[in-house]
Amino acid sequence: MIFLRIATVMFYLSDLKGGFTAFPEMGVAARPRAGSAVFWYNLDRRQEERDARSLHGACPTSLGIKWVSNKWIRQGAQIWGKNCPLD
Repeated sequence: MIFLRIATVMFYLSDLKGGFTAFPEMGVAARPRAGSAVFWYNLDRRQEERDARSLHGACPTSLGIKWVSNKWIRQGAQIWGKNCPLD
């Protein structure tokens, strides 16, 4: 079974200079700031194919270390992976 990644949330955990998250297909970049987050869809509107606009990359930092945490939102992930006890 394939679990498609529908969307991504990237949480920025540190302040730094530089280190933008760039989306070249859209011509935009997110500036990292501790406590902020960026959200994007990975699939097209029909949720059938990867949206090329979701291509992203990290720009180099000029001061500091970039710490992030990601949450991947997947279609059906773990829905049948473990039985939940019914009390």
